[in-house]
Amino acid sequence: MFGPGAQRFVVVRFSFSLPPTMLNDIEPGTAAARIIEEEERLLARVEARVALGDGDAAGERTGAADIDRELLSLRDAIAEAKPEDLPPLVEQMTRLAALRERIGGPRALPVDMASPYFAHMTLREGEGPSARRRDVLIGKRGFIDRRAGVQIVDWRNAPISQVYYRYDEGDDYEESVDGRLLTGVVEVRRNVSIARAVLRRIGAPQGTFVRDARGRWREATGSAVPTLQGGHGKAARAPAPPPGAVTRGRRRRGDGRGGRLGVHHGPVLRADKHLPEIAALIDREQFELITRPSTGLVVIQGGAGSGKTTVALHRVAYLTFADRARFKPNQILFVVPSESLVRYVAAVLPALGVSGVAVTTYRSWARSLRHKLLPEAPNRTTSGPPDAVARLKKHPALIGVLDQWVADRARAVEEELTAGLAGVEGQDAVLARWRELASEALVPRLRRLYRGVTRADNGLAPAARVKAESLIKVLGQREDDIVAQWGEVMTDRGRLHAALVAPGLASERELDALVSWCAGQLREPSDWTDDEGRAIESVDGRAADEDAVAGRLDEEDDPILLRLVQLLRGNLSSREVPPVEYAHVAIDEAQDRSAMEVLVLVQATRAEGGDPTRRSVTIAGDTAQRLVFDNNFTGWSELLEAIGQPAALLRPLRLSYRSTAEVMQLARYILGPDLAPEDPLYARPGEPVEVHELGGVGEAVAFLGDALRALMSREPSASVAVIARYPEQADAYFHGLRRAEVPSLRRVRRHDFAFEPGVDVTDVTQVKGLEFDYVVMVDVNAASYPDTLEARHLLHIGVTRAAHQLWLVATAEPSPLIPAEQPPGDEAEPAAAPTAP
Repeated sequence: MFGPGAQRFVVVRFSFSLPPTMLNDIEPGTAAARIIEEEERLLARVEARVALGDGDAAGERTGAADIDRELLSLRDAIAEAKPEDLPPLVEQMTRLAALRERIGGPRALPVDMASPYFAHMTLREGEGPSARRRDVLIGKRGFIDRRAGVQIVDWRNAPISQVYYRYDEGDDYEESVDGRLLTGVVEVRRNVSIARAVLRRIGAPQGTFVRDARGRWREATGSAVPTLQGGHGKAARAPAPPPGAVTRGRRRRGDGRGGRLGVHHGPVLRADKHLPEIAALIDREQFELITRPSTGLVVIQGGAGSGKTTVALHRVAYLTFADRARFKPNQILFVVPSESLVRYVAAVLPALGVSGVAVTTYRSWARSLRHKLLPEAPNRTTSGPPDAVARLKKHPALIGVLDQWVADRARAVEEELTAGLAGVEGQDAVLARWRELASEALVPRLRRLYRGVTRADNGLAPAARVKAESLIKVLGQREDDIVAQWGEVMTDRGRLHAALVAPGLASERELDALVSWCAGQLREPSDWTDDEGRAIESVDGRAADEDAVAGRLDEEDDPILLRLVQLLRGNLSSREVPPVEYAHVAIDEAQDRSAMEVLVLVQATRAEGGDPTRRSVTIAGDTAQRLVFDNNFTGWSELLEAIGQPAALLRPLRLSYRSTAEVMQLARYILGPDLAPEDPLYARPGEPVEVHELGGVGEAVAFLGDALRALMSREPSASVAVIARYPEQADAYFHGLRRAEVPSLRRVRRHDFAFEPGVDVTDVTQVKGLEFDYVVMVDVNAASYPDTLEARHLLHIGVTRAAHQLWLVATAEPSPLIPAEQPPGDEAEPAAAPTAP
C-alpha cells in the first residue's frame, strides 16, 4: 500500500518460534580469535601505561618503583605471549595495576582505569614499506604516550576522532587536522565495552564477540548481537545485512498458546536498563548533528528509536566541552515530555561528563517559573478546559495576537502620555525621550523614562516633574500587571475573532466557548469551606470545588502568561527575579509542544551579540509519534514559521536503533500512507510480530501469565512492558497477572518507571520516549484502537517501544489498524533490504 518497492511487514499469528542459537564457541586460529587476541593485548598495554600515572611523582613511594618495573615487564611479556597465555597475564596485570594505584597514594590517573576507551581504530598512512600504522583509541578523556604505543583521544574535541565517526573499516579517509591534511586507510574499526578494567565485548564488521560469565569468549549471532538505540540498555548497533539480505517469516494457525516470548539466552541482556556506553556507536549522520556549530536552531526529525534523544544528549555534552565558557551546564535546559524521562536523562548526562543541567518537563518548568515571576497570579489550576478552549489557547495564531496586543499597548501609552502632559512645560522633552527608548520592551521603557524624569538635572520645572512622575508611575504599574493583561486579551472577542474566526481557524461557537471560559476564570472564586474553615466535600468524597473555574488558571495559560512577560518586560524576569536566560535549550518530543511553548523556550535562550539568529537550540521530535492532538501541530516548517525561525536546519535520522525491521514495518502499516514518512527507517531483522486472538481478558491473562513467568525465569534481566490503551484496562491486566504470580510485576501509573528488569503494566500515554526488551500490547481491539488519527499515533507509539520482540493480544474484534492474516501455509513475501544511509 506504500507503492512500488515499499517494504512489507511480516506478521505471525499463533506462531511457535524456536529460539535461534545465540552464542557460538570461537575456534582457535580463526579471524574471531585473532581479533580478540589483538584487543586483549592492546588493553593490557594501555593498562600498564595508565597504571604508571601521569608523571614521575607517583613512583616516589616505597614499593611503587618495583611494581612499575613488573608492570613494564608484564606489558612486554603480553606483547609476545601465546594466545592461551594471555588471560593469566592480563589478570596479573590488573591486580598489579590496582595495587600500584593504592601504593601510589592519592593521584589523578590520566584516564579511568575501569573503562579507559570505547573504540579502537588502526590507521594506515602511506603505501608500501614506508607506510605508517598507528592505533588510535577513542575515549572520554585524552591521553597520549607515543613511546608506549598508547594514544587515547577525547571523542568530543580530538579532530582525529572524526575519522572514527565518518568512515568505516576499509575506507580511505581524508581529514584536515590542525591545518594538516591527513589521508590514509581505516584498516581496523571496532567498538569495545570495558567494564571494571575487563574487556567484555568487541563489535567489529567481522562479528560481535562477548565474554560470558565464565570468562569464555563467544560469538553472538542472530538477535543476540548487540544493536544501538538511544534507550535503556537493550543493545548497540547491529551490523548492516549484506546486499540482498531478506527477512522471512511464516504464519501458522493455532489456538494462541504456542508462542514463546523471549529471544535471548545467557548474559546478553543488561540488568541495568539505563543508557550503555554508546558514544562509540554514533553514526556519521548523528555525529555531524552533534558537532554542529554552537549557534543556530537545529531540528532533528527521526522515527521511533532513531536516536533523537541520544543525539540531543550528546550535543549538549559536546557543546559543554567544546565551549566551556559559553555553555556552562547550569545555563542549559533540557525539556522532556514526562517525569520518567526527567529521571532518565538526569542520570544519563552525568555519565556523559555533564553535571548540573536542568532537566524538566515543560509543565513543571513553566508552572514553577510563573510562580516566581507572577506571584500575584492564581495558585490553583482548573481540572482542564473544554477541548475547544484548550485547542484555541494552544493555537499558533495567538502568537500574533499577543504581539499585536503589546504593540497596541505601547501606542496607547504614548497617547496617554501626550494627553496627560498636555500644556505641561517640558512635554516635548519627555515625549522625545519616550521615542528614543522605542527599541525597549514596554515595562523597562517606562521604568527608564521614569528614572529620567526624576533626575534633578533633566531641566523640567518642579511642577512638570511631579506630574510626569505620577503619570508614568501609574502607567508602569498598570502595564506590568501581566495577569490583568492576560485577562483583557483573552476576553477581547473582537481581536480574537479577527485572528481565529475570520481566517477560518475556529468557529463562532468555539470562540464563544473560549471567551466565556476565560471570563469565568477572571471571576472571584466562591468560598467552599464550612464555618470552621474545612473544605466542603460532595457526596462522592471529592472536594466540592474540584471542577471550579473562577480564580483559577489552566495549564494552557502558563505559556501565554510567560510570553506576555517576555513581550512586556523584555525577558523572563520580575523586580525580584533576575532574567531567566539559557545558553542552550534542548526540546525533546517537540511535536507535542504548542508553538507558543516552543517560542517561549527559544526566546529564553541567549542571543549571542544581540543577534537573534545566534540562539543555540536543539529541537528533537517525530511527526509520526504525536501524543497531543490539540496543539495544532502540522509539521516542522509550519512550527518554525510560527516562531519566526524559518531558516533553522532540519535534519532527518533514517536509521532505527531500537526496534527490528518487523516491528518498524508494522508501525509503518499502522500509520498508513497519509502519515508514514516517505522514506522508511532502516532497521535490523528480528523476530516476527505475533498477533494472538483470545476469548477475553481472563484467557489473555492466563496465556500471558505462563509466557511471562517462563520469560522471567529464562531471562531475569529482561524488561517487559504490558501496554494497554486505557488505565482501566491496565488495572485489569495487572491484577490478573499478579494473581498469576508473575515475578517482578509493577503497575506504572504516573511515569514512575524503575528502569529495572521486570514487567511494567501501564497505559500507552506513559511510555512515550521509553523502550523495553519485550512489549505486549493488550486489548488491541477495534473498540480501543479504531481507525482514527489519534488511535494510529497511539498504537504506533506503543509498538515501537519494543527492542527485540512484539506481541499483540486481541480479546475482541481486532483493531482495523493491524493487518489480516495471510492464507494458512502461505509464506510472507520477504522485506526489501533498504540501503543504509
